[in-house]
Amino acid sequence: MADFRTVQNPAQPGEPTARKAASEENFPVASRLIPARYRPHVLAFYGFVRLADDIADDPHVEPDMKIAQLDALERALVSGVGNRAWLAPALQLKASLTATGVSGLHARQMLQAFRRDAQGSHCRQWADLLLYCRYSANPVGRFLLELHGESMVAAPAADALCTALQILNHIQDCREDWVELGRCYLPLAWFEDAGGTVEQLVEKAATPAVRTVINRSLDRVDELLAKAALLPGQVGNTGLRLEAAIIIRLAMALSRRLRRRDPLADRVEVGLWARLGAVLSGVGRGIAQRPRRGQPPSLAQPVEEGSTFYWPLRLLAAERRRAMFAIYGFCRAVDDIADGTATPEAKRVGLADWRRRVDALYSPATAEVERRGPLRDLADAIDRFDLPQAEFHAVIDGMMMDVDGPVCAPEPEELILYCRRVAGAVGLLSVRVFGRSDPGADAFALALGDSLQLTNILRDLGEDAREGRCYMPADLIRQAGIDPALARTDPVGILSHPQFHQACTALAARAESRFHEAGRLLTGDTRPLWPALAMMRLYYRILLRLCRRGWAPGLLDQRPKLSKLEKIRVALGSLLGRVPRP
Repeated sequence: MADFRTVQNPAQPGEPTARKAASEENFPVASRLIPARYRPHVLAFYGFVRLADDIADDPHVEPDMKIAQLDALERALVSGVGNRAWLAPALQLKASLTATGVSGLHARQMLQAFRRDAQGSHCRQWADLLLYCRYSANPVGRFLLELHGESMVAAPAADALCTALQILNHIQDCREDWVELGRCYLPLAWFEDAGGTVEQLVEKAATPAVRTVINRSLDRVDELLAKAALLPGQVGNTGLRLEAAIIIRLAMALSRRLRRRDPLADRVEVGLWARLGAVLSGVGRGIAQRPRRGQPPSLAQPVEEGSTFYWPLRLLAAERRRAMFAIYGFCRAVDDIADGTATPEAKRVGLADWRRRVDALYSPATAEVERRGPLRDLADAIDRFDLPQAEFHAVIDGMMMDVDGPVCAPEPEELILYCRRVAGAVGLLSVRVFGRSDPGADAFALALGDSLQLTNILRDLGEDAREGRCYMPADLIRQAGIDPALARTDPVGILSHPQFHQACTALAARAESRFHEAGRLLTGDTRPLWPALAMMRLYYRILLRLCRRGWAPGLLDQRPKLSKLEKIRVALGSLLGRVPRP
């Protein structure tokens, strides 16, 4: 078999050929940060994928011929045999995979997405777009992790980054894709929700409806990038870690620019100075998130900078901050399983494995082994702050409710149980890390957990509905004169019911009541609990802004945001004892 570094692609007239080089991509491909021994393998993977993508996107070739060419690429990749010059990238990648031992599954999964492109299919809902990205983008990150010998602990964060990059590209090219290929990747239902049609993509300026769809997509991209922010801290290889951190910063910069500029009017890209800033910021973040020498990456990860919780936790003393990041990493890991695209049975297996791993941390026979792995910071937190095993189980049980559900129009007792598991348990773990473990602090933590979770429910109504969930309690739906069965059969449709706003108003009052109750329960020495006080104040502001925004269907995806300065001011004020309770 030919050496993978010497196989060339002398394209002949009429044969498929890649139309773009790695240097022309939005984001770095095999940059100098990647170790030299890996760069040729990355370029071999890129060359294969680039050719396959361009075959699927060729407007001058019929769909049946595209499928035949993609099939030929796959046969050459699997067999390592091909007598046509244009198949060289498949042979090159085959030789690379043989040399490294990396699975060929990643490349073959991407061919599934390109076959779909060749047939011109669309994405009706957001879930359709995520499924498409699972095959068209996520295998890239998983290939890089496997090539570098990294743990698949990093796979969920890598998937989030790859999906975000793919959707940013779809937003950049939305007009070109529609005009030249008759293809739209943005959810078609969202155009209808905004009162427009996908045909408006032919315009050279975004209509209000198209702008709404773009902004809504960017909101989701930002959520994905928040999950992706965990990736650098989960990667041991320095070059790959720095490249991941830089790409995340570039993606954030592109997302911001797409909010300000119109991708239908011209090509929106990150400017030179913004790119330089993203590189410097990414390098700094990548260095800061370096795993300890000689140890695998820890599950413990910093809360994303844009999170409401970031500054209250960032200002903690180092050992408490590390413990909170370990708890946060655990919560994110199990939440990613529950919200992922795997089958319910696969999710149950994943959550059961997490229960086993938690139990191992409490077992003298297995704890020492776990302390040398990714859960070492969580193990240290359990020992140092005497964290109860049952509360970790409760969080997993809460995730299982979502998997076994979905939760839709729960009766009051079911919602109380859900909030106790997914929010109250985290609160009970947190107050112990902050420095209190008495009954008064526990009662405060449970009330605050309820108030935060109810606020989240109100903030995420639209997003949850599109995922098939509606956490609005059945009793409030009935009080508004609506049959709760509507929420269970059509969670999106109920948002447009003329009386649904009454249920929202009632739930907001319930959340506010729990905020005030949490404040009354906070007794004794409150100084250790200043991070919780900061979270309470920040979330209370979000609740008030939700109420001022209102509950009209067209407003439900407009999530109130707190400025960075506001978050810092509240966190510092809480630390100094100057922030009043709700």
